[in-house]
Amino acid sequence: MLNTSIEICTNILNYNNTLHISYIVWHTCGLLCTIFGIPGHLFQILIMLNKTNRKQSISLYFLAIAIFELIFLVGIFWLWCVDMSIIKTDLREIISCGIFYSILVGPTILSNLYLALMSIDRTFMILYPTRYRLLITRRHVLIRIFLILIIVILFMIPHHFYFYYNRKTTIFICEFYTFIDHWKIRAWPFLHAILFVLLPSIITCISSVILLHNRCNQRKITKNKSSETARRMTRNAILIFLISIFILFSLLPTVIVEIFIVNDRLFNHDIFCSIRWRQYRILLNWFLTLSALNYSSKFYLRLIISKTFRRDFIKLINFISLRQQKNNEQSLVPLNNRNTAKNTER
Repeated sequence: MLNTSIEICTNILNYNNTLHISYIVWHTCGLLCTIFGIPGHLFQILIMLNKTNRKQSISLYFLAIAIFELIFLVGIFWLWCVDMSIIKTDLREIISCGIFYSILVGPTILSNLYLALMSIDRTFMILYPTRYRLLITRRHVLIRIFLILIIVILFMIPHHFYFYYNRKTTIFICEFYTFIDHWKIRAWPFLHAILFVLLPSIITCISSVILLHNRCNQRKITKNKSSETARRMTRNAILIFLISIFILFSLLPTVIVEIFIVNDRLFNHDIFCSIRWRQYRILLNWFLTLSALNYSSKFYLRLIISKTFRRDFIKLINFISLRQQKNNEQSLVPLNNRNTAKNTER
């Protein structure tokens, strides 16, 4: 009887105009974000691996962020394909919903933490220019990157046992088992919101403000036109500040809604037929759209703001074009040789 009532409520909700509009926005923007975001992150990975960038410790953070946000966008694209019935195989039913939840949520957590760590390192470089080379090395950065990765993996392991997928009742990626201790289920959204979203965003914002304040003070002291390096640092600080604000206002509301969903699922047994259930679906469609937009636009924002990054991107495009041209020429050589041999025989 419960499944029948759930199915009836879901069918009623599907005809709601506001819900329908939110689905249209999510399906349209989700596709566009993945189409543009996945190649953007691939380009950023290649740029960070060139001879100049891979020697810089900060570039390792950009590389790690690009890799994990690429994983997130691939997961979002798979979710979009399943939602549009393009792909019939739902990974949540094959590899378990908990693992799929980790594939989507884990990379966003890592991206936020790496961005905060990178901001801290950049601030330390500005405030202590003579000492940072001893503490911020490629080896130290790699240790921090792998240490954070291990910690997040340990946090995500329990979700494999907490979550499952039910096509009729699942509203937020996965459904959780109600027989699990309630405090374990309720603690995770709060931990996610405070420790993995709010705190890293605040750290990143504060670090960016400190860097911008330092640049302004230096300009007042010297009273000269800023060097290219100083202008590049200012542009990067503005970029990171904007990204942190975007993360805060796109990801934090999603986690807050998750808190309310968990609370209602535990204590409100009639939630499936309530108006609030419809509101949750609408909000999550919008927040999924904002998250996809957030994690697909960083490459293009950096391309617009950073001259150095644009120069590296142009070099990469030229290199790819030259390689393609060279391959085409090599493929034409055997054909020309065959034509020459035929003409000789005649």
